Parts: sequence; C-alpha cells; structure tokens
Amino acid sequence: MALSAKLDLVETTDLSVVIPVLARFDDIQKVYAEYRDTITATGRSYEFIYVIDGNMDFPIDALEQLQRGGEPIQVMRFSREFGEAACLREGVRRSTGRHLLFLPAYFQVGPGAISELLDHLNDADVVTVRRQRSDDAIFNRLRGWGFEKVARFAGAKYNDPGCSVRAAHSSVFDEIPVQDEKQRFLPLLAEAHGFKVMQLTLAQAQSDAARPQHRLGVYMDVMLDLLAVGFLVRFMQRPFRFFGTVGAGSVVCSLLLMAFLLFQREVSNVPLSDRPMLVLVVLLLVLGIQIAAIGLIAEIIIFTRGDGKQHYRVEKIVEQVAGDA
Repeated sequence: MALSAKLDLVETTDLSVVIPVLARFDDIQKVYAEYRDTITATGRSYEFIYVIDGNMDFPIDALEQLQRGGEPIQVMRFSREFGEAACLREGVRRSTGRHLLFLPAYFQVGPGAISELLDHLNDADVVTVRRQRSDDAIFNRLRGWGFEKVARFAGAKYNDPGCSVRAAHSSVFDEIPVQDEKQRFLPLLAEAHGFKVMQLTLAQAQSDAARPQHRLGVYMDVMLDLLAVGFLVRFMQRPFRFFGTVGAGSVVCSLLLMAFLLFQREVSNVPLSDRPMLVLVVLLLVLGIQIAAIGLIAEIIIFTRGDGKQHYRVEKIVEQVAGDA
C-alpha cells in the first residue's frame, strides 16, 4: 500500500516534455509559449524539462525567468558539452510523466501539429515525425533523399531521423536505453524490441525550411551510425548469417577463379606458375574462411555467454475464462 501511494505521488503528470538546448536554438521564451499553449489545449497535465548542453548563460537566464513566473519547468545545465544523447538521457531520468514528448529548442514542425502527434500515442508506443519538405531548400531535400536511401539499406523504414520531434510511452525507456549518438534511431531500436512504431508526416515549420542544417562531417557520422545500428539490429543475435554470407561469397569467388585457371591450363595449356591470379585465389579462400570463422566464434559467444534477455514483447494475453459451474 505504501509503495502504491509513493508511485501515485511520483507519477503525477501525464506528459513530460524533454527539450535539449544545444548550439542551435531560437527565442527560448517564445518557443516555450507556443509549445505550452498547444499542449495545454490538449487537456493533459504536463511538465517541461530543459537540459542545457554546456555552459550557456542566455538560455538558463530566460528559463529561470519563466520559473519565477510559476511555469512548470525543470532546468539543468551540463558543465560542458556532452551531446544530445546525454541531454535526452538526463531528461528521461528526471521525467515523471506516463508519456514523453521530445522537442527541439526551435521549431521543426508547426506547434499546432503537436496535438496530432500526441493523439496517436493511443495507437502506438512510439510516434516519430517525418517533415514535409516541399518548401525546404533543394540541398536539404537532396540530403534527406540520400539519407533515406542509406536508411533503407540499413533496414530502417523511417524517413527523417534528423527530426527531433517524437513521442513515446515512458515504458519504452525501461527496455531501450538512450545510447550515445543513437538517439536518432529510437524508432528503429524500438521496433526491434517489439514496440509498435508509427510515423506521421507533418508540415515543416517555415523557420526550419531553407535553413542550413549541419556540417558535412555530421552527415557522415550519422550515416556511419545508421549503418552500425542497422547491422546490430539485424545481426546482433545471428552474426554468422552476416559473416558466413560474406565468407561464403569470398570462398565461392575463389573456387570460380580456380576453376577458370584450371580450365585455361587444360584447354589452352597455360601454366599455373607465376600467375598473380593464383595468389588472389589463395587470398580469397583464406580470407573467406577467416571471415566465416569470426561469425562462428561470435555465435558461440552469444550461445554460451548470452544473458538470456528476451528479444520480444508480449502485447496482449487472452486467458481462458472458466465456465459457470
């Protein structure tokens, strides 16, 4: 009874809004007012959690002014820059709501679209947003198209990982930790853990359109992270399927080249000695065996050292109802 009462006291809000304040942000008070008015109109109880990444004075001064005005805001600031993932992790840790809403400190979508996002939490565990980029700059649209193709190759079917607007049930983060630089791929990780994920297409905010997004190096880092996450999601529990396939391909190429060399020797009387292709045959054969062996060792490690953690999620249990005596 005491534990239940304690939980009721802790979890008093329906929605925790987590906003990381990074190098890019707009007028803090204006953005907060727009977000607050939209969420208030939904009739939900809420709290705002601002996490400032680094020693920036202007954002915290504006937020402290809002706090003194009685706004339901928590503010914390890191001693130096630790990145967006650290901000989200700290925000999730301090949240008390049954649902979480992640928003940037600037407008990526129109504030009025947030209510539509929250409404879909009744149908999914995680709701992610794809921005409608019809008014965006050509370079940004081309970048988004290229990113989408790489995401498809990595196994993701969510089109706009760069959009920070997302909503989720708090229970999602009991099973999925916010890992460094992997926060963009929350929908992909959630789906891999058995959660239901939904993607909405919402109009891009005018202030976000035609604005340069990130440096070229950031895009390269994100694409490498995407490939890494895609590999882990698809092959973490069955690494031999990947390494075995690559190794078998190398061995097959080696055998085909060897057959070609033998054919030349028998038909055209071309000697095998002093031929660079023979070295390539041996190299491909040895390389293929080694790659396959790596996958086999990984399978053995998983089989013998696995933590036994379930990689599925039960959505509903229908129990048999005893008939009347």
